This record gives sequence, C-alpha cells and structure tokens, in this order.
Amino acid sequence: MQIEILHPGLCTTIQDEGRVEYQDKGMPVTGFMDTSSACLANLLVNNAPNTALLEMQYLGCKLKVHQPTYLAITGANMQAKVNGECVVINKMILIPKNAILSFKGAINGVYAYISFAGGIAIESVLGSTSTYLPAKIGGFKGRSLLKGDVIPLNNKQLSFVNTKVKNTIFKNDVLLECFRGPEWDFLSVNSQQHLLKNSYIVSKDSNRIGIRLEGTTIELPKKNEIISSAIIKGTVQVTKAGQPIVMMVDAPTTGGYLRALNLSQKSCNLLAQVQIGGRVQFTLINF
Repeated sequence: MQIEILHPGLCTTIQDEGRVEYQDKGMPVTGFMDTSSACLANLLVNNAPNTALLEMQYLGCKLKVHQPTYLAITGANMQAKVNGECVVINKMILIPKNAILSFKGAINGVYAYISFAGGIAIESVLGSTSTYLPAKIGGFKGRSLLKGDVIPLNNKQLSFVNTKVKNTIFKNDVLLECFRGPEWDFLSVNSQQHLLKNSYIVSKDSNRIGIRLEGTTIELPKKNEIISSAIIKGTVQVTKAGQPIVMMVDAPTTGGYLRALNLSQKSCNLLAQVQIGGRVQFTLINF
C-alpha cells in the first residue's frame, strides 16, 4: 500500500511523538507540534498514539491513494476533499482506490494531521520516524515531502469504526497555563507582572523550533543571560531584546536566555495552533 504526493502544500512532514532519549546528546525531541490532535488522529484508526503520520502546516497537501485506505484527519480545518467532495474530519473514513485527497489553507489552526490505519512504513532514526529538518534526519529522506514522493503504508486489515469526535475550533486569542521557570526570580516583581498581565502577538518569525512573541518590552536584570542550560518544549525564554520566545519540538536542547516560564503540555498544543498575528497571554498555575 502506498500514497503518492501530488502537491506537498506549504510544509508536510512525517512525524511521531519524537526522540525522547537523546536530549543529553544534543538531539531535540522533534515530533508532533500538536500532540493532542495527532494522537487523536491515530486513535480514530486504532493505531497506537505514537504511530507515524503526516503533519501539514497552514496549507495542506494533495495526494493520491493507490489502494483503498482507512484514514483520519484532525487538527486545523484545511477543507479536506476526496475527489472534489468535502469530507468530515475527526472521524475514520474510507478512501477508495486511486482517489485524490486534497486540502486548502487552514480556516482555523495551523497544523493538521492525516493518520493511516496501520501507519506509515518508514524506518526510524534514533528510535523515531520524526522528521528533524535542521539536521535532515528521520521521516522521508530527512526533508519535507515533495511532488512525486511515494510513501509506503503498512497493510492493516481493519473493519470500519463509526466514531466521530466533535471538531475543535482553534482560537487566535488564548490563555496559556504555565509554571515558573528556573530564572523566574531573576526578574523584578514589575517585570514578572508585566509578563503575566500583558498579551503578546505570534510573530511571523515562528516555526517548529520556537514561537516568537511580540509585545511591549520586558525589562531585564543586569544579568540578562545565563550559562547555556537545558531547555525543553514549552520553555519560555526572554531574549536580550526583552521579548518572549517559546521553545517548541525542534528547539535545541540548551540555551542561554533567561528561562522565565514553562508551558504545560495542554498550552503547548494550544499555542501550536495559534496563527500568525494571534494573541496569547500567560497565566501561572501551581503544582
């Protein structure tokens, strides 16, 4: 079984939950940007949550399914169609032989996912099939998909499961729950309040490495950098310019900016789906 890419969209990659055991070697985790939507796609076709699937960003791909295939589409609404007819998302659907599955730009949200029953038949690198674009490893030849790529699927016999999950409407104005970061107390009380009380706009200079936020400048202490230290998905650093940047799945494993906050997993998923120009605000939670 296989699919053929007819148009790659803006950036379509193969992803799973990522490489969780190699951060001490300097390898980012990578993986799903919106873990909740990706795992849902897999569960809808009875795959394990970590199964490799396609992740699309902003503008979806166009592909041909060479054999009848069960799949599910979740995440951002990219106006999915099969042979020109609209299809529902957040549900298992059967795609007939030689059908064309196509998408447009996202009406809301940023990342959409296509899971195939049985998953994508791709070799893992360091325990994961996820594509890490900066190092050109994992996924399909270490890159985003291109026109003409043929992607093999695992042949899984499966009966149709009539399960439908309510569609998510991704908002462009969200409240992000977070915890205090290691350098939270480096900031003055005024700077802490400024960071929490003001909202920030998602910058166009955002990607899978980090989501840059723009707003009024946060006043930093004289010691505005640290010795390069560990960062993870959701770490909110404050740059020397006084602007927050949220580390995401492709972020390096260390950094030297002050680590003021760290987002919860739920908030990482929310932030991943906020479009450029969307507005976010931080709120502290206790643990």
